[in-house]
Amino acid sequence: MRKIRLEDIKEFKIERKVFDRKTLLVIYKLMSKGVINTVESIIREGKESCVFSGKDKNNNWVAIKVYRTEACDFKNMWKYLVGDPRFHRIGKRRRVVINSWCKREFKNLKIAKEARVDCPKPLFFKENILIMSFIGKNGIAAPRLIDIIPKNPKRIYRIILENLRRLVKAGLVHGDLSAYNILFFKNPYLIDFSHGTTIKNQIALNLLKRDIKNINSYFSKLNVPVKDSENVYRSLLKLVE
Repeated sequence: MRKIRLEDIKEFKIERKVFDRKTLLVIYKLMSKGVINTVESIIREGKESCVFSGKDKNNNWVAIKVYRTEACDFKNMWKYLVGDPRFHRIGKRRRVVINSWCKREFKNLKIAKEARVDCPKPLFFKENILIMSFIGKNGIAAPRLIDIIPKNPKRIYRIILENLRRLVKAGLVHGDLSAYNILFFKNPYLIDFSHGTTIKNQIALNLLKRDIKNINSYFSKLNVPVKDSENVYRSLLKLVE
């Protein structure tokens, strides 16, 4: 594993369009304040963001999520944000939208963690950078559920449904739940909460139905006797009625 020095970030800035000048300044500020000490290596690269491993001032591993400011569909982000009662007054400027997208993930993770959902602990956010607890060991990130064949899929399915129940009871819908957004480290951990919204959002119930369908589809392929999607949906609705 090669540590990424600040001098190396030029590669990501130019070739991968991850670090623009303003984002780079935020990284410097986080380092100067001791929020993070090092950026170690890239964990996952996506269209919307890149996730890096890093260490804090106490040498603990952390996950550093950097939302792209140039190569992202911020107009689509805006459409999702304005339906959320917490962000309905947001403007349409690119940087404002992206920073709000990051802030929403932080807020969602905080709600989820307080509801005892298995997910990363949100530690800090500033502009388009989110710092979270690290899911994995010795700097090696836990794999996504989609990338492994779980040994006890029935148990994992039950745990995920319980996490979904806790999330809805807390008034939140994940909005993008699938085997791609679940890490497995002894137990499943829900990640990528940026699409998460309150149950009061007009599209929240449709997102919830999609989340349930995605989970059932994945576990059905593993021959798990999944619960009827409609029945799961109705039972979850009772928690917020």
